[in-house]
This record gives sequence, C-alpha cells and structure tokens, in this order.
Amino acid sequence: MAKRNTKKYIKRIMVTLLFSYFVYSTFINLDYRNHMKQSQEQNYQHLRTISAIGENLAERLEDFTQIPIEQEDEKGAELFDSWRVVSSESRSIYSYLSRISTLRMEDGIDDWNLLQYSLFRVDMFIDGMTIKFLGNRSYRISDEEKEKMDAVITVYRNVSKEAEKESVDIERLLESIQEPMLIIDNYYSDALEKTDRN
Repeated sequence: MAKRNTKKYIKRIMVTLLFSYFVYSTFINLDYRNHMKQSQEQNYQHLRTISAIGENLAERLEDFTQIPIEQEDEKGAELFDSWRVVSSESRSIYSYLSRISTLRMEDGIDDWNLLQYSLFRVDMFIDGMTIKFLGNRSYRISDEEKEKMDAVITVYRNVSKEAEKESVDIERLLESIQEPMLIIDNYYSDALEKTDRN
C-alpha cells in the first residue's frame, strides 16, 4: 500500500514539475518575444528621430554650401551658425545611432548594421570637416568636399523620405543611399562587398 502511494506521489510530482516547466518556458518565450518586439520598435523610433534631425541637418548644410566662399569675410557669422547647427545635429544623430541595437533585428541584422555604419561614416565626414575648419580658421572647401556635402544632403533627405512611409523598408533605404555613400566614404564599396550588396 505504501509503495502504491509513493508511486502516485512521484507521478504527481513529475506531472506538476512538467507542467511548471511548460508554463515557465512559455512565459520566458513570450517575455523574450515581447522584449525583441519592443527593441525592434525602439530601433524604428530611433530611425524616425534620426530622419527628423537629419532633415534639419540637410537644410542647414544646403544653406552652408550655397553661401559663396568669396564672401567668407562678410558672411562669416552665417557660415559659422550654419556649420554649428550641422555639427551639433550630427552629434545628436550619433547619439541615436549608438542606441540602435542591430542584434535584435533578426533577419534584418546585416541591413541594419550597414545602415548604422553608413550614418556613422557620414558623422565622421562632418567631424573631419569641423576639425579642418577649426584648424584652417576658414570655411573654404574643395570641389571634392562640396560634392561630399551634397551627398550628405542626399543621404539624409532619402532617410527622411523613407522614414515618413508607414512601413519603413531598410533594404530600399540602403539602395537609395548607396550612390551618395560611395561619394562620401572611400571604403563603402568594401562594406557593400562584405554584406553581398555590390
């Protein structure tokens, strides 16, 4: 009799343990999926914020490039103000870019990594120009630098256009910024090769 009760008791414990394991596993799985979904939504929100900041950066950079450099002495304050906004907006974009967690993007990891890399390279170009302007105490730019600035404007305008859509397609966004990125970043073709996009 005692042996029979022990077997029943062990069976109940086993069933209870299996049920507990199943409930716990389901809870953990749902919690993980919820966390992944929240992280993905957060990444898209960061991208929309970057696009808004980038649109302002593009406008100010366009203002900057349209000021004739021959008038640098008379328009020095205007050049300074425009570039100050460009530089500070670039820092803000860098901050939001750093918050994007590409690991949470499942099948889109490579695309998000390339997008993040692309916008970091744009920031590096702007930083480089800031250092040059400070070192030279002049806002004179070469034709190549002007071309790169125009490419930066195109990149952020394209990011803004894509982010305004109801469904953001990162692959389509990357295609739209590929040409200007090849102008901005001398190593961009290598990055494209590594992600099989070339």
